[in-house]
Amino acid sequence: MIKRILDILEFTLKIICGVFISVIVGILFYAVVMRYVFHRPPSWSIEVSRYMFIWMVMLGAVLVTREQSHVKITFFTNLMPEKFRFFWLNFIRIMMIVCCWIIIKQGLIIHPIVASASSPCLGLSMGWVYLSTIVGSILMIVYILEVIARSIIEHVRTNPS
Repeated sequence: MIKRILDILEFTLKIICGVFISVIVGILFYAVVMRYVFHRPPSWSIEVSRYMFIWMVMLGAVLVTREQSHVKITFFTNLMPEKFRFFWLNFIRIMMIVCCWIIIKQGLIIHPIVASASSPCLGLSMGWVYLSTIVGSILMIVYILEVIARSIIEHVRTNPS
């Protein structure tokens, strides 16, 4: 049941990221045409594409967290004995949760401050932009917990003693 919900969430995030990248490309193409062909660049294009990119990066980080495809150096990890490797990898995952928690905590502190500020062109609350770090970190924690749970289940399954 939980895996199904997390799979649906992952699929939804992939769709959102795909839509964001498509819209960003479309907006920037429109901006280039308007600037160089019609000499009337839209003032909002860079702002919208920048904010969508920020959200896309945070949601993309959530996706690679679930896939465990962040950049990592596995040379030393692969040299470790299996039992120690299990504990080491889960320790690293717990440290990732701690980092995400710090980002959430600081994001919640700064969010009310930046929420009162408006973006220059659209007048959009900057709180929406900064909310991406909070949402992304919460979702990363959810997927890190899933990875830890899968790791423990696999460890117990392969090492019954």
